[in-house]
Amino acid sequence: MEDTLQALDDLISQFLSLNRPLWSSSDDADAFLEAVDELTSTIHGLENTSKDHALLESFDLLLERCSVRLKDEFQRLIAASSFNDYHGDHNIKKSQDEDESHTFVALPIRDFDIIVDALPEGVATEANRIARRMIAAGFGDICAETYASARHNFIDESIARLGVRAHLAERFKSASWEELHTQIMRWIPAIRVVFHILIPSERHLCNCIFDGFTSYSDLAFATACKPFLQLLSFANFIAAAGYNPESLFRIVDMYDALTYILPVLDEAFDHEIAALRECLGLSIKGIFVSLEKLIRGDSSESAPPDGGLHPITRYVMNYLMAACASRHTLEEVMHLEFGCAETCLINPDRPTSSLAVRLAWIVDVLIENLESKSRIYGHVPLGCVFLINNGIYIIKKVNGCELKVLLGEDWMRVISAKVHQWVLEYRRATWGRAIMILEKDKRSGSSSSVVVETLNHFNNFVQAVCQVQSRWVLVEKQQAMDLSSMVEELVIPVYRDTIEMLNETEAVEASYVRPEGVRLQIQHLFKAMAKL
Repeated sequence: MEDTLQALDDLISQFLSLNRPLWSSSDDADAFLEAVDELTSTIHGLENTSKDHALLESFDLLLERCSVRLKDEFQRLIAASSFNDYHGDHNIKKSQDEDESHTFVALPIRDFDIIVDALPEGVATEANRIARRMIAAGFGDICAETYASARHNFIDESIARLGVRAHLAERFKSASWEELHTQIMRWIPAIRVVFHILIPSERHLCNCIFDGFTSYSDLAFATACKPFLQLLSFANFIAAAGYNPESLFRIVDMYDALTYILPVLDEAFDHEIAALRECLGLSIKGIFVSLEKLIRGDSSESAPPDGGLHPITRYVMNYLMAACASRHTLEEVMHLEFGCAETCLINPDRPTSSLAVRLAWIVDVLIENLESKSRIYGHVPLGCVFLINNGIYIIKKVNGCELKVLLGEDWMRVISAKVHQWVLEYRRATWGRAIMILEKDKRSGSSSSVVVETLNHFNNFVQAVCQVQSRWVLVEKQQAMDLSSMVEELVIPVYRDTIEMLNETEAVEASYVRPEGVRLQIQHLFKAMAKL
């Protein structure tokens, strides 16, 4: 055995002393691997038969020297792949970012059903030959770590070519939302390429190099892919950055991007992606809570002086309309709140769905806020006009999108009833007073002078109403016409009755405004309010 040890030491030392890569010569590579195989076989035989620990230690030291050279050769083979040969490819364009001027960024990819063969032809086979020897010699962990270390530059540059960086979260901790928005719009397509192409390609390469050694293939893959996990951390950073309502749509896009990769997701990333989707989902729920707080906190001291549409109404309803474009994603996220996503089928068309309940609640909070604002006017008719305008706007927006499906007919009937109630309150507060003027002395058989005074009082009241309310606004023209017709139907018959009562007194010389004149005044008022 001493002679065998010496012979192997002499043979192997010839290769270890070479100052050039052994794999630059296939003959040297083959001879070196044969020597390593013989050494490994001898050691395994000694371990079963010999109790000479000093001799075994000498063989192990020689094997360790071999493993160091194998590691260097392995790393050189793996790291030999680079992008330099592809800089002239028509699918590559130069980055415009000053700090990334050295990086070539890939143009958009449309075909995701591809595998990137990152190593030159035959290299994976040679690397496999080395990996098998290192694993047989007991250095499998070192081999896997060496693989990952050699691949990091390739993986980092692959990510950079997609217009992003692995450590996005650290780079943008103090960034504005506009900057984050730009990075999110880069991150989303990058994630698709990473999980559809780069990660499957890396898995394929690991399986080739560590063929027959699944545990070491998994270790090499998991270690090499850590930059991809760092890329995922950006989504965690965005999810935890706060519950600004404006961030909803980009966070939904990120959630959808992760959902899109689920069919091709490598099992090594199952936990990370599941946790990340949950984190983004919680952020989405938090944003809706934040929206509710935003509505409740909107100052009740601010209201349009003309009773028109309030900015908070326009903002909230347009926001909810935009959110409905992603209603299936939002429904899934809201459904998870109840912990039964796996056992219950989601039916977004049901008004009782989780999302529908949440949206209905937000609109109810908005209406409550508007009712509070209406009371600051100190003038009931103007407060009613304000509520009518905003209520009609809400109904119109709901009818114009999928909110109607989500909120349902019952909810629509309730809000329509509220608007009708505000219309009746406006009619009572303004034109009910006009009727009271006309009917004040109706039952007592008043004289012609009293009736004429009543008519004059009524017309002065109508003129005052028109003068004040013509400065108000009705944002929906059809509503203005409907109100005009309703007021005419209420006022004109009573006014005509009063004139007939005057005629019965034989006051032929009496002067008064004709019913058509009153009708025209009413029509002109509502046209003025509708800005017709």
